[in-house]
Amino acid sequence: MQKTSRIPEIMVATCALALTGCSTGDMANGTAVSAPSAAMISDQALAAACTPQAMQKVASALGEGVTVKAIPNGATVPGGARFHASAGESPAFCQAVGSFVTNPATGKTANFMATFPANWNGKYMQVGCSGHCGQFFVSDPAMPTIVITSQGKPMDAINRGYAIFATDEGHTGLAGGTWATKGPGQIDQDAIDDLYYRADEVLSKLGKNFTKAFYGTLRNRPQTIAYSYFNGCSGGGRDALVAATRFPQAFDGIISGSPYNAAGAAFQFAGVPVAALRSPGAVITAELAALIPPIVAAQCDKLDGVEDGLIQNPAACNFVPERDLPICKPGESGGKCFTKEQAETVSTLISAVTDENGEIVQPGLSVSDMQGMSFKTPKRPDDLAALEPFPGSDNGDVAGNGYWPLADAMLKVFVHGNDPNFHSRSVVSFARGGNGQVTNYHIVVPSSEVALLRRKAQTGIGHFVEGFDPLMRSKTRLMIWHNLSDNVLTPYASTNLYNKLAARHGGYARLQQSVRLFGLPGTPHCSMGGAGPNSFDAMGAMEKWVEQGQAPEALWATNYAVNGFGVKQFDKAPGRTMPLCKYPEMARYKGTGDVNDGHNWECPANDRRMLGVGESGRQAGVTIPRT
Repeated sequence: MQKTSRIPEIMVATCALALTGCSTGDMANGTAVSAPSAAMISDQALAAACTPQAMQKVASALGEGVTVKAIPNGATVPGGARFHASAGESPAFCQAVGSFVTNPATGKTANFMATFPANWNGKYMQVGCSGHCGQFFVSDPAMPTIVITSQGKPMDAINRGYAIFATDEGHTGLAGGTWATKGPGQIDQDAIDDLYYRADEVLSKLGKNFTKAFYGTLRNRPQTIAYSYFNGCSGGGRDALVAATRFPQAFDGIISGSPYNAAGAAFQFAGVPVAALRSPGAVITAELAALIPPIVAAQCDKLDGVEDGLIQNPAACNFVPERDLPICKPGESGGKCFTKEQAETVSTLISAVTDENGEIVQPGLSVSDMQGMSFKTPKRPDDLAALEPFPGSDNGDVAGNGYWPLADAMLKVFVHGNDPNFHSRSVVSFARGGNGQVTNYHIVVPSSEVALLRRKAQTGIGHFVEGFDPLMRSKTRLMIWHNLSDNVLTPYASTNLYNKLAARHGGYARLQQSVRLFGLPGTPHCSMGGAGPNSFDAMGAMEKWVEQGQAPEALWATNYAVNGFGVKQFDKAPGRTMPLCKYPEMARYKGTGDVNDGHNWECPANDRRMLGVGESGRQAGVTIPRT
């Protein structure tokens, strides 16, 4: 049983006397109980409780170091608490922001955002962040950008009545890692620990206690939490896997979308932009990048049995850049062909990162729907050989700087303690051939650096296979989903993890009792666009699994166009629909009807076509262990 701490004594007494008053939110793997009544709280009552003073009174009674106040990264709640009246189909809700203590020994704090709807359903949801966090841009459930983190539609969680908490993980701002520096050779390990795991772990207890106390005040009686969930994508997907491996007992269901694998992504994020610095002619322009998808589609689209604009299993392709791209002839140029060096740069993106022994460190990206953003780097230096090629790029401007800032933060700051004599570029080299399955031109990093990162950052890595053993012995359910054309975080990190879990735990059927994986073909990172099915009801599927015992065999997904921020436009006409089959099954066209209508597709039982690996998958480092 998960014990809550410092809850008011009357709640403890009521729980002990009533017996059925203890919930799975209080013991996430215990016996399920009925959720409290979702009786609507009036707008007037919620508004009266939704002031900084009233919120602070509730928070102070918890005795857990919570301060309700305005925070620098809480722009949507400028005064510490903000009431939103009911509107249309949405209930009234109250949002509060402030800080909470993550490390009592040092007084370290992180910021939080809490959302309390008038129709509370007795359930708790914690939302993950993105990148290296520092903001609530994708974790504010009242913002349209919430769909980047949690799938579904805007306001879904609020409309369903969830109490929702999120944290900035202990720092403010979009910088990759400068927030953790104190000077040359000095870092703030407290801040790094908050990012890795601690802020979310502390919030998983505090958020529930705050929720019960807040609604207990409004309803004038003790409250319990029936079910608790975690939901996130990208950095939030990493947060979810860290929760699944470090404190799975805190949640009944965990949803991890396109999770950031901190154990290997840093080397890839560093290697790809450095590959473009090998010579003046090694860079991939947006014009060149646009030539790649049609070539891949012509070769791979039909592999699933129907030519429909989607590549369901990009690992089964046999695309080789230096063979299949138009290679420039002597004297030829103009953006319509690739030099040998440019083809090699493409290869570094879709080939696995290995160590000097050929061991796979991080799988390559999928060959399907490759985008120019994947090759984006900060401002190109005048000196291509500079040890610090991208100084001053440590901010959240992904459109301007690509993913180098995340790599440099992880390697130079988090792992090497902001050592001024260490340069992230120094760990990156390139090779062709060698030991192991990856023989195309690829990124090579020292095994000693890999071991060092995994040791020093292990609390922030959710991809260690052995870490899932406690979850497999529990009643917590884990859903992983990954975009199969993810242009940031390779889907093969998730399929490799899942394949290894299946081998460790007795095969796919046994693993699927606790953990299920779903792929979204034709969609980029966190479903921010693409021609494929980019929207599905993740929470609805998880609720049925946890609360009704109905494990998702397939997820019904729909395509929506996105705006310039990558947010789906649900007010526009939807596009194609499709079932997302549980891995390793692949959707099969029934042979008749519109291919854009999901009713004309099926998920064949015991199908294993997603395990098919061609040259693309082999070079990307896809591993299929025997199960």
